[in-house]
Amino acid sequence: MVSTTPGLASPPPDGVEDVDPENRTYQPMSVRGPALVVLGIAVFIVVVGTVASALDSGSTPTLSLQSVTVAGDTVVHLTPAATAMKSIVAAGQPPADILGNMAVPAGSSVVRTLNIDQGTTQFDRTVYFTSELSSDEVVDAYRAFLPRLGWKVIYVGSGAQRSGQGTEVLAKRGSGDGYYWEVGTVVSPTTSAGITPFSVELFELPDDN
Repeated sequence: MVSTTPGLASPPPDGVEDVDPENRTYQPMSVRGPALVVLGIAVFIVVVGTVASALDSGSTPTLSLQSVTVAGDTVVHLTPAATAMKSIVAAGQPPADILGNMAVPAGSSVVRTLNIDQGTTQFDRTVYFTSELSSDEVVDAYRAFLPRLGWKVIYVGSGAQRSGQGTEVLAKRGSGDGYYWEVGTVVSPTTSAGITPFSVELFELPDDN
């Protein structure tokens, strides 16, 4: 029988070690748990940032065509219009499926941008470039790559109706925004210095077109 005499401590049950209140040892709290939590948060932030970056970079389609071969077996390398014509982008226009399926001969230099619509009518803006390619090579490049990027070429000929001289390549394409868009490239004659001026006008057509 266990003693119940006041002032006398009862012996501990079998298998239980008696603890001396005056000589206790304390086990420090493990830092492993909090460290794992911090590590988990850091990994989560990295993953979220990576996914967000991937989604953002995918907002504009990657140009599916890198170059075209024109007369004389000349290879014309292409730069995405999303890069070369970024000066015309405003308020989500032109749509990604339009600008993302347009190109400019690589190495072309931007001269100026013309904002025709001024934000009051349907989108209509032009970028003026110069290229070291000949005028024939620039024309042939647009005639070659536009159909391969989903555009229907509807006119190739004198650009007098737009610029007074040169050759125009006009093409049309439907967009997911419910409108048709046209691109008109007017290529001027190559100068004596070997420079070819050309312009690319991108405009949204009215509903009845």
